[in-house]
Amino acid sequence: MSGLTLGDVGTGQKLPELVYRVTATRLVAGALASRDYSPLHHDRNYAVNVANQRDIFANTQFQSALFERYLQDWGGPLCRIARLKFRMRSSVYADDEARLTGTVTSSGAALPCGAGAVIAVELHVEDRLATSCEALVGLPCDAGDNPWNRRGPEWLQP
Repeated sequence: MSGLTLGDVGTGQKLPELVYRVTATRLVAGALASRDYSPLHHDRNYAVNVANQRDIFANTQFQSALFERYLQDWGGPLCRIARLKFRMRSSVYADDEARLTGTVTSSGAALPCGAGAVIAVELHVEDRLATSCEALVGLPCDAGDNPWNRRGPEWLQP
């Protein structure tokens, strides 16, 4: 398996940008998969005419999944997400183009947990910051290490 190891990651490092087209089909599928039956996420007529929104929009689980995909694409198959904390500032609507960017804010020995990194991720739509996220991820220390094999409360440490 390929992917990043802790030695490949440094504070201040920029992650590659991900551009993601948010379609109505993806929003509806995400809402149904997460059992979020609010009409705000699947019924355009309700969202626009009753709730005064521009269109249907992404729910919390959709955005969480988008952050997870972004981090896994960057870190590889052995990247293990320990925590996501995010703040939704504005809605992400059907037909929006979401741009995700990230920066490593601390890594390795700088963390109390050891073998991981903290990533600041931003989700932008057009010129506005829609959601900001802080993620803690576990990464392999070397080619023979696998954070998914670690157990218990110390799983971030090798």
